[in-house]
Amino acid sequence: MPGIQIKNYNFKATLIPSLVTIALLYIMVSLGFWQLDRANYKANLQSLIENKQDTQAIPLNSVAKEENDWLYQPVFATGQYDQAHQIYLDNQINNMVAGYSVFTPLMISADQAILVNRGWLPVGVSRSELPDISVDTQTLRIDGVTAHPPSKGLVLSSNANIYKKWPVVLQYVDLVEIQKELNYKLLPMVILMNQANQTSLKPLPFKINMRSEKHTAYAFQWFGLSLALSIIYIVVNTRKTQEN
Repeated sequence: MPGIQIKNYNFKATLIPSLVTIALLYIMVSLGFWQLDRANYKANLQSLIENKQDTQAIPLNSVAKEENDWLYQPVFATGQYDQAHQIYLDNQINNMVAGYSVFTPLMISADQAILVNRGWLPVGVSRSELPDISVDTQTLRIDGVTAHPPSKGLVLSSNANIYKKWPVVLQYVDLVEIQKELNYKLLPMVILMNQANQTSLKPLPFKINMRSEKHTAYAFQWFGLSLALSIIYIVVNTRKTQEN
């Protein structure tokens, strides 16, 4: 590659190291901007949660269809639990203790239900014996917040071929997949129960996995590494020429 002369300094880099440096810079800068985008998303999400947490609960059937309107909306719903089709969501940690989040369909009409996260309970002595999650099947009212199902995260195994016997232990909650195993429709959301007196389990507060500040910090780390790599690249390939 041709060199660049600036006063008594000559910059001359070889092809392969230059291509590698450009590729690394592209990756690191892209990751930096991706983290900034995630930081903006998490900041908006946190603001949405804070704005809605003090609003009055509304009937589930009056929730708006647009996601930005129903997400984290306090609601109440009336129906009967379908005790025959309950779900243990595995690998749920609370205060360093392994356990399950329990999801139970709440029948809000003859052909439609919504999954309700009734809360958390520990695994117990043995995984071969599932803890009791029996529930009242009488008509009742529940209060909570509408949300997406938990994100998959690190999936240790597939849910395939485990719906033969209920209740089921799942690695993730996929509403489309679960609905195929039922004879009724599921709403495209879940309710996170937030009233301890309405469940025998332990309701857990909604948490954002990583706040916007951490994403911003990671972004500046990537930009800092990009700057450091650029400086190293320039220094390594620059030589001081001898004066005539």
